[in-house]
Amino acid sequence: MSEEIKNESHPWIDQIQSFNKLHREEENNVDVNPGIKLGWLRGVMIPCLLSTWNLVVITQLPVIIGNAGIFHSILIVLFSLFIILITNSSLSAISTNGKLKTGGFYFIISRSIGPEIGVPIGILLAFATTAWAALTTIAGSNFVFDAQQHRNGIINENDYVEAKYLYLIVTTIGIIMSVLGCINMDIEAKIQYQLLIPIILYIFNIIIGSFIGPKNISEKASGFTGFHIETFKQNWNSDYMIYDNVQQSFFTIFTRYFPFVTGMHAGLTYLSGDLQNPSDSIPKGTLLSILITTISHIVLIVVPGSAQLRNSVSNAKGFDQALFYWKISFWPWFNIFIVIAYSISNALSALMFVPKLLQRMGQDDVFPLLKHLSKGYGRYNKPYRAQVFVIIISSILILIFKKYIEDNLISCATICNLSAYAMLNLCTFHVAYFKPLGWRPTYKFYNKWLSLAAGIICILVVIFMDKINALIVSCVVCVLYILARIKKEGINWGSSIQTQQIKTIISNVFTATTIQYHIKNYLPNLIVFSGDPESRKNLVSLAHMISNNKGVQMCVNIEKVSFTPEQKKICIEKGFKWLKSSGIKSFYVVLNNIELDLATHMIYSCVHGQLKPNITMIGYKSDWLNCPYHDLQTYLNIFNVANMNNMSTIMVRVSSTEIQGDLNLLIRDLNHLDHNEDIPPDDYSIKIKNEELAFKTKKRNNGTVDVWWLYNDGGLSLIIAFIFKKSFTWKNCKFRIFGVTNKVDRLSEERHKLEQLLSLYRIDFDYMDIILKDNTGTTTMTYFNSLLERAASRDNLDDYLLQTEHISDTLFLRDLIELHSFNSDLIILTTPKNDEGINILFMCWIETITRGLPPCIIINGSSDQVIAVNT
Repeated sequence: MSEEIKNESHPWIDQIQSFNKLHREEENNVDVNPGIKLGWLRGVMIPCLLSTWNLVVITQLPVIIGNAGIFHSILIVLFSLFIILITNSSLSAISTNGKLKTGGFYFIISRSIGPEIGVPIGILLAFATTAWAALTTIAGSNFVFDAQQHRNGIINENDYVEAKYLYLIVTTIGIIMSVLGCINMDIEAKIQYQLLIPIILYIFNIIIGSFIGPKNISEKASGFTGFHIETFKQNWNSDYMIYDNVQQSFFTIFTRYFPFVTGMHAGLTYLSGDLQNPSDSIPKGTLLSILITTISHIVLIVVPGSAQLRNSVSNAKGFDQALFYWKISFWPWFNIFIVIAYSISNALSALMFVPKLLQRMGQDDVFPLLKHLSKGYGRYNKPYRAQVFVIIISSILILIFKKYIEDNLISCATICNLSAYAMLNLCTFHVAYFKPLGWRPTYKFYNKWLSLAAGIICILVVIFMDKINALIVSCVVCVLYILARIKKEGINWGSSIQTQQIKTIISNVFTATTIQYHIKNYLPNLIVFSGDPESRKNLVSLAHMISNNKGVQMCVNIEKVSFTPEQKKICIEKGFKWLKSSGIKSFYVVLNNIELDLATHMIYSCVHGQLKPNITMIGYKSDWLNCPYHDLQTYLNIFNVANMNNMSTIMVRVSSTEIQGDLNLLIRDLNHLDHNEDIPPDDYSIKIKNEELAFKTKKRNNGTVDVWWLYNDGGLSLIIAFIFKKSFTWKNCKFRIFGVTNKVDRLSEERHKLEQLLSLYRIDFDYMDIILKDNTGTTTMTYFNSLLERAASRDNLDDYLLQTEHISDTLFLRDLIELHSFNSDLIILTTPKNDEGINILFMCWIETITRGLPPCIIINGSSDQVIAVNT
């Protein structure tokens, strides 16, 4: 035990709370990034807009308009808006519930519902975002490549070579931008801010071109009519057709559109670590970005849909989506620069976010491999290692690009993003449903049931969008989940799952108090007076074998001395650590500075219903003749309090090594003991000597276990024998059961009835017998009388004389047990009831009966029956 912590005494006036000091301490508890702090505009809204105004959406809108028409396309946008808004409300609720750090969805999910869920989502998001960086680069290069073909009108090999060069050029630009971002966060933000301007010009370029109309006969012949009401009417309704060998429908078009607007929450790129005020910036920035994005997408549906005939938009032979907006733009060649800006913007967003995500995951130390990416450099703790890693992965994806790789990357990245959306909504529902006291979001405009609905919708979209890739991603999540759960030990983030578990336990505890006891549902609930569990490890292991992970086991350490809170915490942690490392499921309670009698009453009365303890387990106090009388009396009171509460008591004894059956020598030594010998008192933790019990976990291939079912214990001795027969350690041993009678004429009948009882109880023994009472040996009686003489020197035995006469009549049991079970490995022995209470005579009887025998489990049973005949 550590030394007692000295507490300085302060006048009460000096202890009045300083709120300035408290606020400073709370701020210091938050790991704040010392880098530049961004507001809602540059930190949230602009990154969100840059992610949702991505090139992939531009290339997919022509297919969406051509199949769904203007009306269904708007419905798809609004339906997506519904899911996004609910997810945004979930995000806003969680992000305003305390201080958050960098890590985006990963940080929110892992801290809300646990690392085993957050880590797989974080890794998938890192992969998805890196893949998007590669895909946007490829899409931008393909747009320029298609424009080159459109200009020449001929496709040749040099065009493909040029396209590859474009991949490298755009990738190099993205790398340069990300390196600049590493050098200075402010440069990174300014670059993104400047990229927003040409993207806005691109949208206006399309709108202006649509209103101006075709500039030549070729454009008019291709179906470009300019903004016209008749074209609007013709394209209003849907006309779903076969596209990419799939019959399109509202749902397939929805799954084509929805994944590309999940970037509306890219503001999480700067979550807390780089935001001045995340609780205010995230709700405001994401809501405005959703509003602006939704309006812009509807405009990009209505305007081109009113300016381009459908038969050109959705040609059954396929249509070059990238060049759809090329024709209707006022200044087509300006689009090339805009597309490059799109690609750089999207790639830069990914290359900024993923390194921070990987760094956060490495700092959390859930996966050892990620820890190498956690190191930060410089004043702003820049994740250079993670940055280099992400750039390498993204460049590899670009260089090995093939058409089938692109399709699968889009699908997998989409599934990863939708999975993150689903988990975010489900996390919000989970924490809002169980409502821990720590759930106090300042954002109130959320609904847990809508969050649940949005989470389910996202899961359904994933399933119906791509079953094969969804299955692959699910398998990856399961593997990562298992690995994270293994590493979870020692990680405590106060997740809502812990709240759920606690509330479920509380609810079940209250339910358990209302369940009426029935003998068929009997389970052993043990209180083990173990002291430090490691010091009584065999006693604790025996209790664990009996409770068998079905009943409740509680180890109790009662100390006479006083502990400081820190000392008590250390003691409890040490005990739990040993119990966990030993694979023993047990509670552990430390009671200090308290009398054993009072502590025993407290323990017995602290639980109710079917969780109430029904067995007390204690080691044999081998120094009972020499210890202070007060210590002995408190030890015996454990039995008395158990009897008062109608509980069984199990005493475990291993005979002293010096005893080998020569009782005459023992008696002589005992009679010559100095009665005034100064023996140090035993403490209140009942440190029992010679308790090292032979209940090892190693399997026994032979041996004998004897049950002496002498007195009615409610059948507890049979239950314990049955548990042992099923245990790994004792199942190969021979089990025998013995009874005793003092009537010769009833010997055969008693044997028959015992056999019938065991059959009714459905418990098999390898051997059973009823033994006829024999005359008590002189040696046994002499030994018992010597114990009484020794006990008389410590207590007034006049009150016990009547009991002594009855006890003497049972001493013949010693000779019978020694005769039949001396070579056994374990003896289970029942004891008689004592209506006057357990006293020092009980210890004399136990000492006489069990001294020198193999290890004994001594049962003082309750009046309740614990074994059932009926099914």
